[in-house]
Amino acid sequence: DILEWKTSRTFLYWRLRRLLLEDQIRQEILQASPELSHVHIQSMLRRWFVETEGAVKAYMWDNNQMVVRWLEQHWQAGDSLHSTIRENIKCLKRDSVLKAIRGLVQDNPEVAADCIVYMSQHVSPAERAQVIHLLSTMDSPAST
Repeated sequence: DILEWKTSRTFLYWRLRRLLLEDQIRQEILQASPELSHVHIQSMLRRWFVETEGAVKAYMWDNNQMVVRWLEQHWQAGDSLHSTIRENIKCLKRDSVLKAIRGLVQDNPEVAADCIVYMSQHVSPAERAQVIHLLSTMDSPAST
């Protein structure tokens, strides 16, 4: 695209703000899940945008000002507001931790029982009861 001189300052302002916000979010995502590539993170941000704004507004992803507002709304939202980006980063972090735990247990199966005991000591009684229920039903045949 060719940039008109009259609108270049506005365009560059919003483009720079977008890139700076995206970079901050990318750094936070990489802390949660270091194996993700730049391209993968970009596609995730776009998907999150489309999920919150709707497929009808997917074309707005090319509008820097609109995306900056969306990023600010869904990343810098306070505790009282729903933050789509923060929720998704939380899920990425959870998946990354679970993947690491699975890998450690698979590489060291002799410590699996010790891990279960340790984890059961550090959860609430309700969560412990849920784990006990899950463990007790794992080997039983499925009911029809």
